[in-house]
Amino acid sequence: MQKREMRDWAALPRDILLEIFGRLQHADVLRGAGLACASWWRAAVEEPTLWITIDIHFNEGDHVNEQSWHARLAMGRAAVDRSAGRCESFRGIADRDLLAYIAARAPSLRSLHVTSGWCLPEEFFDRVVTKLPMLERLVLDGGHLLKSTLIGLLEHCPHLEVLDAGNCYSDKRVEYDMLLKWYRMLKVFHLPRVHHHGWYCFCWRCAEHG
Repeated sequence: MQKREMRDWAALPRDILLEIFGRLQHADVLRGAGLACASWWRAAVEEPTLWITIDIHFNEGDHVNEQSWHARLAMGRAAVDRSAGRCESFRGIADRDLLAYIAARAPSLRSLHVTSGWCLPEEFFDRVVTKLPMLERLVLDGGHLLKSTLIGLLEHCPHLEVLDAGNCYSDKRVEYDMLLKWYRMLKVFHLPRVHHHGWYCFCWRCAEHG
């Protein structure tokens, strides 16, 4: 019987390895493939182009609890760090602290898709909204979008073309003339609904701090 040839996977050329990593989900690179050996780890850490477009969302069917939630937030920080300031797109869960982290370290961010509930208190406004001058696309899968944040996004993000917040709630109704202005400015605009009976945020961060 012919012996099977042994391959040294650690010796794969960097370009081929990056092609493989590019076909994997970023969460798998962060928690598995990028840790296989020293050469794979260096490729996953030292190549910012691998992290220009970051996607760490939970897949349908993933078991999500508090531990996995915080682990995924940590992955988001690690991915942003590895992008070395070159991240242009981020998709995944994000609490207020991760949003501030992204805004401070991704000056070229053009697309932001938050797959968890949006929760950004007013005290985080200057740490997030004013730091996203290149933002062109914002998609929010749910949460509470303050009217003041909505106005601030359109004032501080002059390149914004898509604002999809149709699955969110807002605290106040937007005036008609302001709405008309936004519909003329944006290519896609889905307005959040107004919540008339108060609001309670169910994100882990708010639950922890009561």
